[in-house]
Amino acid sequence: MKQWWWRSCMGVAGSSMAGMSAFAAEVPQESAPYIEARYRYSNLHSDGKPRRGHANTARLQLGYHWAIGDGWSAYGEGIRTWSLFGRQYDDGSARITPYPTEADPSSTGITNAWVNYAGDDFAVRAGRQYVLLDNGRFFSSNGWRQNLQSFDGARISWRPVDGTELSYYWLGRVNRTVGADFHDRDQRRWKLDAHLLHAEQALPVGKLTGYGYFVRNDTAAANSVKTLGLRYTGSETLGQRGPVLAWTAEWARQYDYANNPSDFSLGYHLIDATIGYAPLSVRFGEEKLGGNGRNAVNVAYGAARAFNGWVVAFRIPNSGLSERFVGLQGAVDVGRPATWQVTYRHFRPVQGRAMLGDEVDIGLLVDLGRGFSVDLQYGDYRAHRHGVDERKFWLIGEYRYGKPPK
Repeated sequence: MKQWWWRSCMGVAGSSMAGMSAFAAEVPQESAPYIEARYRYSNLHSDGKPRRGHANTARLQLGYHWAIGDGWSAYGEGIRTWSLFGRQYDDGSARITPYPTEADPSSTGITNAWVNYAGDDFAVRAGRQYVLLDNGRFFSSNGWRQNLQSFDGARISWRPVDGTELSYYWLGRVNRTVGADFHDRDQRRWKLDAHLLHAEQALPVGKLTGYGYFVRNDTAAANSVKTLGLRYTGSETLGQRGPVLAWTAEWARQYDYANNPSDFSLGYHLIDATIGYAPLSVRFGEEKLGGNGRNAVNVAYGAARAFNGWVVAFRIPNSGLSERFVGLQGAVDVGRPATWQVTYRHFRPVQGRAMLGDEVDIGLLVDLGRGFSVDLQYGDYRAHRHGVDERKFWLIGEYRYGKPPK
């Protein structure tokens, strides 16, 4: 599937920092730097706050990949995030403020420091690294935030035959998106004992993925969970010159695990389909995160914004969350290549008949060439008596030099 389509489906400016594979064919052949600079202006309105917020934040990523030879490589990367022109927004640091939230506090930190070995069918990586599994729902670097999420640990990947990939991760700590300088140590990093199993099998049509995530969290025990699931993805051209049909069907079950004080067994599913041509396609589907009134499906280590609306107006309620969505997306030439999307989302609890609101998200991403891009996004959430109405607009300018290793 074309890159523009994936980026549009995941939410513009989604995470592009990490992937599953780490094999020789995907490792850069020469040592090279990676530079990314991103400025974001956020205009924030909430009926629950007396004043409109204005968040001007900037991020600088500097990385260098060393191709040592004989399959060995190493990568180091740091991030510096600034709050510019005064903090007319709530950055999540418990500062009393009349403004809405944009959770991007200033910070400086090391986000990658790893050594990697990759052979023809085997790879191992140890150190601080990004983890992005599948669409990022359960494990992600959370690329929308200015401070990215990384994990300390190791991973092993093996391709026993063509079309099959088996991966195992052990993770000992998660370094969260509040940044390395956040005042609350228990919020900026969590101590883990996590074992992630992930298996992919190519099929004649599409790909089947099975996973088991076993996470003990010694800092926040409520986030100790076991998640078992299956995922089927693919894309096919219908007819010789027909539209492209792409799909994702995922089912999972999540349980309390290890030191979690709760007792639960909750279901999860995602049905996501896109059909059309490059200039115009339709996307629709449903995501359901189960809840029992005391607990809901836990996605504490994954992405949120790409799934439950760009405004991120509410947390997943203990009664669970059902989201149905439909939208249009495509590509257009505005003097430079551009992609766009419009998505309508409807939210309900899994238990009960209450309305959790509706949201409309609109985005336009323009590739300016030579590593530069500009991104316009707008989200409008209407609460329907659940919380308050919120509207947010973002203007993002980004420059990239080089590519980060996968």
